[in-house]
Amino acid sequence: MKCKDLLVELGETPIFALRSNNRRCWTRRLEKRSGNKGGGGNAADEDDKASINSDRTESTVQLSDGDEGMSEMEAYERKVREAMDLALEKSVHTRTNALTALTTALQKRVLSHFLLDHHQTLCDLIERSLRKGRGPEQVAAARLASLLVLSLSHMVEAEQVYKTLAPVLTVVVTDPSASLNGRQEVALTLAMTAFLACHDLADVTATMNTLHGVFAASLPKGNGELPNHAPALTALHTSALNGFCLLMCLLSPSSVYTMANKLVREMYDLLGCSDVDLRIQAGEAVALLYEAARLHDEDYSWNREGELCAALKDLATDSHKFRAKKDRKQQRASFRDVVRTVEEGELPCETVTVGPQHQRQELLLDTWSLKWQYASLCHTLGIGLNNHITFNIGVRDMFDLGPPPLQLDRGMLSLARRSQKKPNRESPACKARHMARNKNRDNRAAAKTYDD
Repeated sequence: MKCKDLLVELGETPIFALRSNNRRCWTRRLEKRSGNKGGGGNAADEDDKASINSDRTESTVQLSDGDEGMSEMEAYERKVREAMDLALEKSVHTRTNALTALTTALQKRVLSHFLLDHHQTLCDLIERSLRKGRGPEQVAAARLASLLVLSLSHMVEAEQVYKTLAPVLTVVVTDPSASLNGRQEVALTLAMTAFLACHDLADVTATMNTLHGVFAASLPKGNGELPNHAPALTALHTSALNGFCLLMCLLSPSSVYTMANKLVREMYDLLGCSDVDLRIQAGEAVALLYEAARLHDEDYSWNREGELCAALKDLATDSHKFRAKKDRKQQRASFRDVVRTVEEGELPCETVTVGPQHQRQELLLDTWSLKWQYASLCHTLGIGLNNHITFNIGVRDMFDLGPPPLQLDRGMLSLARRSQKKPNRESPACKARHMARNKNRDNRAAAKTYDD
């Protein structure tokens, strides 16, 4: 099976069986040799084409006659089971593509009831790939782990999955010999799974200490100088800091208040690093710390708040030409909100419209904590954000969106789309003004005279 066939078309067309190209190339070479010996060029070409066509036929898993009566969801689940079988193949490429296909399948649809019977199998697949895989396979396995826990987040099985995978994820994220890309994704997965399924505060604190130990490598050395790391290692530290702050949203304001001074000092040091993503994460972490600490003590402020505000304002108005224009724009937009939170106590307020077109809902993100949770959820779900935020009970409970609406089939969806009126975004006054201006433009064009 080609990668794109399994990734994009899962649930739409039959799954192609993943098989290595070595056998196909060897078969073609053998047929060409036999054709050259026979001396019949046209006959050899026809045999070549027939062999290739038969090979293509053998490499597809078509739906049998008994599958034609299956419902749409049953057919989708059947393809997911086929992808689970392919994740056991010997080929690394095949396993990686199968894990990625499973991730895409869990993103596109909420399969909570299906996963009740298959979560243990998926756990075994993920654990095997995390232990024995390298690079892309670990990345694919980590993403699948996040989707698995997220799909089961409102069920008891989510905690079982977390307890099974947490030790393996911890080993990978702290292993200096592992792939940096794999460790980066595993750091986010470890934080997301703990956030969704860990109900023991001691385990949450232990995970935070693990992630803190990872991004602490970017803190200043004994002489006060910031270390100069490779971009891939800095990206790992950024992901670890992101996951650390996500788990900090679970702590009580009093717990955050007790460690606020130490963490603000560390974030202040990270504001001077050369990587823009790590600077932004450090700045938003300062805002998150101030928000939680002021819930415990309204008058909280760091003992060096003047220096902190000066550094934040410099980054909010940074115009250095040696930085990329896109980085400067992103940095200024983020740090303006951080400065308002630290100096004035003003929290961000953003409204996001989520859900399918016929079932829209407005999600209010009026705290740094909610904003951080929503950003982490966007990273995990990707293309499946609207679907999960509409029908996934665990995700809806996270943002207090209430019970999920009824899930409509394709016929009802098309009927809802046709019956829904498109809003006229142009007010009557705007429309009249445009028409009057168009008339005036025509009159001015006709009244023009040109002198020789």
